[in-house]
Amino acid sequence: MRVLMVSVEIAPFAKVGGLGDVVTALSRELARRGHDVRVVLPLYGHLDRKALGIRPVKSLPPLSVRVEGRVHDIRFHALARGARGVKIHLVESDLFAGEDIYLDGEDASKTLARTALHTQAALMLPRLLDWPVDIIHAHDATTVPALVYRRQWWAGREMPGIGATVLTIHNLAHQEVHASGDAAVLELPASLASYPGLLEFGGKLNLLKGGIAAADAVNTVSPTYARETVEDAEIGCGLSGVLAGRGEAYRGILNGADYGTWDPRRDRCLAATYSVRKMAGKAACRAALCDELGLDVAPNRPLCGLVGRLVEQKGVDLVTPLLDRLAGDGFGFVVLGTGEERFMAALRDAAGRHPDKVAAITAFDEDLAHRIYAGSDLFLMPSRFEPCGLSQMYALRYGTPPVVRRTGGLADTVIDATDAAGTGFVFESARPDELLAALRRAEALMADTKAWTALQRRGMGCAWDWSVAAAGYEDLYASALAATGS
Repeated sequence: MRVLMVSVEIAPFAKVGGLGDVVTALSRELARRGHDVRVVLPLYGHLDRKALGIRPVKSLPPLSVRVEGRVHDIRFHALARGARGVKIHLVESDLFAGEDIYLDGEDASKTLARTALHTQAALMLPRLLDWPVDIIHAHDATTVPALVYRRQWWAGREMPGIGATVLTIHNLAHQEVHASGDAAVLELPASLASYPGLLEFGGKLNLLKGGIAAADAVNTVSPTYARETVEDAEIGCGLSGVLAGRGEAYRGILNGADYGTWDPRRDRCLAATYSVRKMAGKAACRAALCDELGLDVAPNRPLCGLVGRLVEQKGVDLVTPLLDRLAGDGFGFVVLGTGEERFMAALRDAAGRHPDKVAAITAFDEDLAHRIYAGSDLFLMPSRFEPCGLSQMYALRYGTPPVVRRTGGLADTVIDATDAAGTGFVFESARPDELLAALRRAEALMADTKAWTALQRRGMGCAWDWSVAAAGYEDLYASALAATGS
């Protein structure tokens, strides 16, 4: 199949979160399986064109795109390095001259203008390249206009190929909600953002709602999260009914993990490498991490790692009330990430009170993240909701049992230690006392060296390979094509 992916992120050079990792890994695996995959994303101002081998595509002429009543000049570039069988097209425009991928807190119309230009440019490519496209695959709300434009404008002979549409929702909470009048920014009729228009929801313009309704097939990134978004109004973020209305056209496909990057056997970021059969290097990684961060955590006390966004969704507020108590009991904590100031301040304060037990690095450092996965005894991921999550997969591969709440992709990937096949510690409700009980269970099991090692090895043996996920997407593409009657 010929697959046109539209995304605002792609790892490693245009990445904010897991979306970039997924787009990279999925597109590469689909290409490896014989599909012709092209990814279209903006040419952001921060990208080093020389280092990445970004060059204008001379065979494609400069073009103009109309957004919010204004004509913008665009030019297509190609990425020459690191694509691994995937053709990556970048859209150059004055709207992308800044360094930010997302424009949080800035004028909403600029966000919509960037979205409109990016997605219109993506839909121009098949005709410009004389490349009949089978699937247009949009990722998250920021690329939904590609699906709407396809339905409204790019129909029949104006685009070569069938162009069945697929929407992947990586996080339902990110919906891109704007004033109904902002439909004009997208060069779309005002009626689409007024009841009962495609983009209307609650009297607002809601891109994600429109994408769910417009796509031939819709998925999210784990089976449990797909079910939760329909059955739980809070997790469904207001769109449960819209999702339920898609019936079998909506499903969950569990993400894979990039074990080429995340593998303790060959990870160059670590003080020592190790494997499921030869685990001695993990103790060396723990010691090195403590030395690096100035921690003094006894070998028989749990060293807990947390890497990620410091926001309420991730359950950080379940962790902070426990720090004084557990640090006093000899537990260690290493937290790496950025997010809400209230959480970052609470973590820095705890580190100030317990400098030998708590390290709070309120920044992001990819190499340090690897060392935390390897050097920790436990990995904390007490999320209120979690569409899929990759961190728990990485932690398992590094022999670091995760402590997770039973939700979304965490429920699909971590089995509680009370089960004979257990790989981590699972709790039910988003309350500090339940997280504490799970940590106490982990502390008790650590005292049994044989049982603990067996738990680690079961986790290290888990594999969520992208080949399985890619097969799921192939099936999704087939259902999208069937929906078009092709």
